[in-house]
Amino acid sequence: MKEIFRRLFYKPVLAAEILFSTLLITLLTLAMPLYAMQILNRYVSYGFNGTLITLTIGMFIAILLQFCFRIVRTKMATVVNQEPNDRLSKEILFIVSQAKNEALEQLSKPRIQEALNNVHTIQQSYDAQTMNSMLDAPFSLVLIGVIYLLSPLLAGIALLGILCALFLGWLTLRKSQKYNETLLKLLSEHRSLNASAVNALDTVRGFCAGGFLFEKWQPQLNKISKFRILLTDHKELSQTLTMSCSAFTSVCIYAAGAVLVVRGELSVGALIGANILSGRAYQNTTRLIQTTFLLSKARQAFQDLSVLKHLPLETAAGAALKTYHGKLEFQDLAFFHPHTTCPVFESLNLSLGPGNVLAVVGENGTGKTTLAKLITLLLEPRRGSILVDGVNLLQMAPGWWRKQIIYMPQEPGFINGSIRENLLLLNPDIEDTRLNEILRVTDLKKFMDKTPRGLDTPISNNEKNFPLGIRRRFSLARGLVGNGNLVVLDEPTDAMDKKGIEAVYAIMNTLAKSGKTIIAFSNDPKILKGASMILNLNKKPIPELTQARMVPPQPSTSLSPPRIKSL
Repeated sequence: MKEIFRRLFYKPVLAAEILFSTLLITLLTLAMPLYAMQILNRYVSYGFNGTLITLTIGMFIAILLQFCFRIVRTKMATVVNQEPNDRLSKEILFIVSQAKNEALEQLSKPRIQEALNNVHTIQQSYDAQTMNSMLDAPFSLVLIGVIYLLSPLLAGIALLGILCALFLGWLTLRKSQKYNETLLKLLSEHRSLNASAVNALDTVRGFCAGGFLFEKWQPQLNKISKFRILLTDHKELSQTLTMSCSAFTSVCIYAAGAVLVVRGELSVGALIGANILSGRAYQNTTRLIQTTFLLSKARQAFQDLSVLKHLPLETAAGAALKTYHGKLEFQDLAFFHPHTTCPVFESLNLSLGPGNVLAVVGENGTGKTTLAKLITLLLEPRRGSILVDGVNLLQMAPGWWRKQIIYMPQEPGFINGSIRENLLLLNPDIEDTRLNEILRVTDLKKFMDKTPRGLDTPISNNEKNFPLGIRRRFSLARGLVGNGNLVVLDEPTDAMDKKGIEAVYAIMNTLAKSGKTIIAFSNDPKILKGASMILNLNKKPIPELTQARMVPPQPSTSLSPPRIKSL
């Protein structure tokens, strides 16, 4: 309810117009009962056709005016809701895209997906229809007031019937809310299990996991069916009680009104009109029950979204070097995961200049990907600092810094869109000739020539239909499009065939010769052989740094004092 009024009065002028339209709609509702009263009291009694024609034309005009006011009010209510709904969508998308990686990883992907779905639940709940229902209910008192002018007794009966319906509806709604909350949790768990099965269909078939899934599915489906039945029963009970209360109210009005007609205290037309007004007031008010149910779902959705809203965000502000030359330093760098006692590594110190190649080796779980994420600002050090051209990395604007990196993550990830759109994320204005050259050096040209739509081929579901080696080539090509001076390659030859591996070697040689700083997280012997330094993360807790051969900085990349500009 608070959210409805907050949205309504966010634009006071528009709110006043909506309230005035609702008043006019309510007053025009009086036309039908007045028409019935006049027909019965005047035309039926005297039979003058002019009266019938005049009343009928007036009724048609009232219907047309009410129709127009309802359409206009709905459009205004849509405008009132559109901005908050759009703002909520942008806010949640901003949080998901800007939340600190470590905090976001504490939530499961299905949990994040459920939160995003809650945005749609809120938008569907807070729409023009909901707002109109909430406004029509209090204005129904105007209709009750008109009935009171006709007969205080009939007004009391109508009001009592409405109150009884609201009370019974509230009781069933409370029970339905509990069932609905339980059902939503069960559906979330079931969708999570379904997603895990769909994402691993080969595992399901190859390891005969059908029986295992069935043992988990069946109890979940039984519980879901049980609560769906309970929820359906309560919805039906609520509707039945509403209809029954309406019928009882109408019977009581006719019974009491008939007595008043016999006594001469009320006309037949007034009795019919009072019953019509009671029905309209009852209908407008009891719509609150269904509306309240929708708003309760929206309230639950807001609570679920609060988990995302409390996530810490990356700062969008920061500094940027006028030119980043490629120097990178680690000073007493340390990192450990939350709720663990042993650090991934600590006291890491090294300095890399332009043209140097650092190979980072280590077994699985020793922290290679963690260090890559620290360099790309996806994680923040627990202790120590990373310096870029002598400036602390944490002072830099994350968006600017990531454009200085040619980054190839270990796990290639893509967004739904075309291949071209995914490749050009860092540099949308790249020339086609340069893009084609990147496709050639990453050994993607032949694959693209076989693809009917080429770069316009749509990508969905992280494009798992493509071979892993092809996806890793696309990941490398996407990094090369940015053309940064720091190269971070996480397992660059993993899952590559012979041609793919040769392409990676050639690219690394070209990048090194051009004076770019390269950090390759790999156990590949050939990459280790060509490295300037080797960092061994198997040594705990302080990694071991071995000097191999030094590559002197290129003359064109000689360092000068960093010049910083604010973003």
